[in-house]
Amino acid sequence: MTELTWETFRQSISDYVGIEVSEIQQETDVFEDLCLDSLGLFGLGAHITDTFKRNVPISSVAALSKIGDLYTLLKEQGVPQED
Repeated sequence: MTELTWETFRQSISDYVGIEVSEIQQETDVFEDLCLDSLGLFGLGAHITDTFKRNVPISSVAALSKIGDLYTLLKEQGVPQED
């Protein structure tokens, strides 16, 4: 399991969308800045869940658009997956 820090989270987002880590900030918008649609957001959620082994309700993720809010949700409400 990868440790969940802001830097590892940014790197994971960068790996998924293919942009430089430096372009990913707290206020980065998933839809406008990363050009993801709802299906892309779902895929990003699956990627993050797999990387950090934490589950969050998909309904909570769907209501977010800022990367910083997604990080906070995962950090504060993410439930570790059991092996």
